[in-house]
Amino acid sequence: MKNTGCDVAYDHIGIPTIHPSEGEVYHPDICAHILSVKTDALRIEKIRFDADAPFPDDVKTRTHVAFKVDSLSEAIFGKQIVMPPTEFKPGIRFAFVDIEGVLIEFFEIG
Repeated sequence: MKNTGCDVAYDHIGIPTIHPSEGEVYHPDICAHILSVKTDALRIEKIRFDADAPFPDDVKTRTHVAFKVDSLSEAIFGKQIVMPPTEFKPGIRFAFVDIEGVLIEFFEIG
């Protein structure tokens, strides 16, 4: 797949929820509980954010599709930014954009 000149690869679909799920794992670096839904290769995650999680409401409430990219800056260039590039773990940067009403997460590992 190509996007503004950089390689992109599907990673997961993130579905926000306000309800706890058995088996969810807490990730303090993003202030969220995540449950990986058992599917074949679809990689669906239910995400329950803490009230004080450092994310815009759009990210906390809208389903998103996530893609790993080789260049975050190229992937988001010219897009409507919902959450600017952020690094929560060393070497992992991500950003959220809105493309025609669809929330997209791009992230790079460097």
